[in-house]
Amino acid sequence: MSRVVTILLIAVGFSLFAGSAIAQELKYVTDYAGNTFNGKGQAPNGKWMQNVVNAIDVAEDGTVVTASFWDENGRCTALYRDGDVNSKLLMQYNGLGGHGCWGWGTASYTVAVLGNSIFIVNEDGQLLRFSWKPGNLDSTEYVEQVNRVGKAVGLDARGDLLVMVGDKGRVSIRSPKDLKETGTFDLPGASNVAIDKKGDLWFVVGTRIVHRSIDGKELAGTIEDAGVPTGISFDSKTGQLIVCDNGKRQQVLFYDVSAATPKLVRKFGDEGGLSSGTPGLVTPGKLWGLRGAGTDKAGNLYVGMCIGPWQGFATTIKSFDPSGKLRWETQCHGFTDCYSFDPASNGTMLYGCEEIIAYDPTKPPGQSWSLKAISVDPITTPNDPRMSEKKGATGIIQRVDGKRLMVTVGMYAGGFQLFSWKSDRDWIAQPVTSFSNPRGESWAWDFDSAGSVWCGDHAEGLVRWKMLGWDADGMPKYDRSAPEKIKGIDGIGIARLRYLPETDTLIVSGNTEEKKTKAWGLIGAVMTRFDKATSGKPERKWTIDMPVDDGGLHPKAFDVAGDYVFTTMVAATKQK
Repeated sequence: MSRVVTILLIAVGFSLFAGSAIAQELKYVTDYAGNTFNGKGQAPNGKWMQNVVNAIDVAEDGTVVTASFWDENGRCTALYRDGDVNSKLLMQYNGLGGHGCWGWGTASYTVAVLGNSIFIVNEDGQLLRFSWKPGNLDSTEYVEQVNRVGKAVGLDARGDLLVMVGDKGRVSIRSPKDLKETGTFDLPGASNVAIDKKGDLWFVVGTRIVHRSIDGKELAGTIEDAGVPTGISFDSKTGQLIVCDNGKRQQVLFYDVSAATPKLVRKFGDEGGLSSGTPGLVTPGKLWGLRGAGTDKAGNLYVGMCIGPWQGFATTIKSFDPSGKLRWETQCHGFTDCYSFDPASNGTMLYGCEEIIAYDPTKPPGQSWSLKAISVDPITTPNDPRMSEKKGATGIIQRVDGKRLMVTVGMYAGGFQLFSWKSDRDWIAQPVTSFSNPRGESWAWDFDSAGSVWCGDHAEGLVRWKMLGWDADGMPKYDRSAPEKIKGIDGIGIARLRYLPETDTLIVSGNTEEKKTKAWGLIGAVMTRFDKATSGKPERKWTIDMPVDDGGLHPKAFDVAGDYVFTTMVAATKQK
């Protein structure tokens, strides 16, 4: 989900503990969290913060133009200003290129803006130029392109220069007026470029920043102390080189490069990023996952941030005034994520795979949430599995003996990754262990309030890994090699399950020989409640048919709260 994450979406409620399960009409509230914008608009347009930011460039008026290789609904290049975003998407050939969605031909890793032109090198190796009217976020129009320029990892434009860094180190010098190439040279390992006011070029090469002439000649001014440099640019007022240090400092660095030896003159952001102060707790001065930074003609600073090598998370753009005060920010924290309420919070704290969100149900939709913390820090825990391409999509939080435990599961299911926190004063979650199904892709998983992990379609049938207490470091213990087999749950191929340890009640959904769902990834055609579920002789309390939507599809998910089971449909169902 690229635009919003739904917190409360109740389609049908079934009484769990009544003698029979009867559909009842319930009042509900629909709200969203995890995105600055509500996503409303006429497809393919509308307003939402994109999934990923790989790079940014800043126009003189303070418009931030972004580049990303992926956004689920096609916002790979976006324009942000004063906390707002364009509602008209940028599209190659103005949408007539047959791209469908997923980028509209604008998926890229780098972007440059110069005057009324925006330049993109897309993943097809095409250099695109869009026009726009500075100050008008919805004025963009596709103009022209040059084919077969190769993939790019760096791009900058200034004066009469457009400089592109290819993914194999070929530097292409072009004219921003007609896009024609006027020169080339090779710089192996180069990953970003910035043009200074003299027309000299500065490149990120590994962890160094090097200085070159327009014809590739080596010049004095190599910078060795920039940590892990990512995005670079030049301050529009001071002429200082701006460097994003995505290493341990997690800061924006400013270098005076007017002399032969560059000098670090300023650092911006809390040193250590998420590790500073209370680790994980979000404050205005903390930066993370730095992808690019730049200034406008008024001296305001803009920082683009995104953690993670794949879809990314904690995607944020922040704007600061010259004194360092936060002016505005836009955020996207949900991609394929579903959030879970902390049982101890009375519905006021939401946990996703990487983000922790404060939620106030008394406020209007969209104004009810704020980012509290980020639970993963790639600097202190670089091997956190959430940093891999197979990152989680759903976070399920439970309290056991008052301590927080969370499992994450990917968008294609398959198993749980378990995390814990050292104390309630910590916000960075610690990886503990993982649970998998030898059968591969699997959706029938649950994590109950006693800390037990369940799998309903394991190679050995319905199984449970019980939590066995706590180790000396306060982390939960499990014996992954010996799951407990749950007997007597027969007659249904389990697709989803929820277990209530307080009453030894198991709710399962799935398919039978007579009743089956007709699409992949759904909860099944029937639902059954078992009492005394782990006694070895479970009692079948009731079995009901699952509802279908107007497309004949069964629900996508279900959950249990109090006396009710709630299901979420795939598509709309007309009221009758």
